[in-house]
Order: sequence, then C-alpha cells, then structure tokens
Amino acid sequence: MTPLISIVVPNFNGKHLLKECLDSIKNLHYDNYEVIVVDNSSTDGSGEMVMKQYPWAKLLVTEKIRIGQACNRGMRLAEGDVIVTMLNNDMTVDRHWLDHLIVPFRKKKVGIVGGKIHKYGSNLILSAGAMIDWDKGITFQVGRGEIDEGQFDKLREVDYVDVPTVKRDVMHAIGGIDEEYEHYYVDADYCIRAKRAGYKTVYVPRAVSWHRESSTIGAGTRRQYYCYYADGIRFMIKYSTKRKTLGWIYHNVLMPNYLRVRRRERADLVGLSTKAMLWNLTKLYQTSKSGCYPQNSDQSCIES
Repeated sequence: MTPLISIVVPNFNGKHLLKECLDSIKNLHYDNYEVIVVDNSSTDGSGEMVMKQYPWAKLLVTEKIRIGQACNRGMRLAEGDVIVTMLNNDMTVDRHWLDHLIVPFRKKKVGIVGGKIHKYGSNLILSAGAMIDWDKGITFQVGRGEIDEGQFDKLREVDYVDVPTVKRDVMHAIGGIDEEYEHYYVDADYCIRAKRAGYKTVYVPRAVSWHRESSTIGAGTRRQYYCYYADGIRFMIKYSTKRKTLGWIYHNVLMPNYLRVRRRERADLVGLSTKAMLWNLTKLYQTSKSGCYPQNSDQSCIES
C-alpha cells in the first residue's frame, strides 16, 4: 500500500513558475498524491491557469498572507497520511522524488524527511540537508555550491531540511508552521520543533528537486534582506541562548553591514537591519515563549 501524499504549493504571481512546477508533479512515478495550490491573491492569472490546465489540483485563493499562513491553510486541507508542507512554486521535482521521500518513514522515529536540492537547470548543489552551528548561531546548507558528484549520497539525520515532508501524526503532535516568519527559517523552525518532540529529520539524497531561488521575493532586494534579518533573529531568540542570539546578529547582520558601509555598498541595509531588530524587540516576550515546544514539555529551550 502506498500512502496518500499531499503536496502544498504556495504561489504569488508566479504563473510561469507554477506551470513548470505542476508539470513536473504531473509526471511523478508515484501516483497516490494530491496537490493543493494556495494562491496568495495573484493578479497574473495563476488561479485561472490552475483551474483550466490543472483541474486535478485543489486551488485555495487567499488574501495576502505570509508564507507560513499559506502553508498552514494548505495543510489543513490536506487529506494525506504524509504532507509536503511547502514546495515552492519555483521548484521542479524528479520523476521519482516521492518514491524516495516516502521510504524513511518506515522507521518509527523519523518524523520529517527532505531531499537533495539542485540549482535550477544544473547539477550544482543548493542543499544536501542542513545543519545549525549553535555556537556561532549560523545555519548552513550542506554541500552548497558544490558540483554533485555523489559526495552527499548517504541517507542521514540532519538538523533540518528545505521543503519538509511530515507524517500526519507528527503534524498533529507539533502543530502547524510558525506564521510569524516573513519568508526565511520556516523549514528550520519546523524541524527543530519536531526534534524537540522526539522525532528525527532525515535527508534523502535520491529525492532530487531543482530550485530557482528567490524568484518570488526577489534576490538582492530590500525586502529579501529585511526578511532574512527579521526571521533569523526570531529563530535564534526562540531556540538559542542570549549569547548565541547576539552571535548570530554579529556574524550575519552587524559585521557584514559594517563591511558594506566601508566599501560604500548598500548603506541602506543598516536601516533595514535596525528595523528588523526593533521588530523583534516588540515581539521579544512572545517569541521567547513560543520556542518551548511541545507546550506540555518540561524541557527548557535549546542551549546547545
């Protein structure tokens, strides 16, 4: 028996990207799946295209909401035993992607899985699983920027994966996506919560997909930088010590922006990072409490 897999695809004005994404899903070898497109008030005809060309996909049209909100609404509609929580509209998947993703769930304590991600149209690795250096407060994608020559072809436990695929009972245990994130750290947050609840996150090398990256938010834009700063600080406040949170701000915000100003590049980022820090200060109490998962646990927040 092959379990039903639900694939949630958030979309905003990405009609041409969404078409390629859905075409790749349509060609999957695994045939027991459903697709839920959560369209965030697109004005480019995305919704009309889904209804006309992909009637087998469920379409949910929402008001303008954050990525976490969109994914949660899609997950609430999902009927599958396994749920792909957030397949970006600028991603395409290998024909055997789901066949390989489903395998690790045979082990009881595996709660989340994720595959290998290549840069769109290439054999360049974007992610072969991801880890967190809590001492420096830095998250990093394993293998990023390397040509894929099979060096990361071993199935293994990791701190988090992009595009988390979760078992339904695990989703019930840890809840939905944190909706306060603007764009980044959503996947890392979800996997850390699963780990705190006693579940493993596993990287599956044979489950391959391709990603264009930043197609919706825009690479190098002011919004991308702001979201990265605000979301990164929130993540560290939730799950780390004060010292390590300050370390993240230093390594990822203060020092890079200081160097940019010295080189007379992007001085506007200083204002953006200040805005991001002030936003997190207004949410400080709520954020620090929300990091203690599961709610009935007597565990303290992550210290190492």
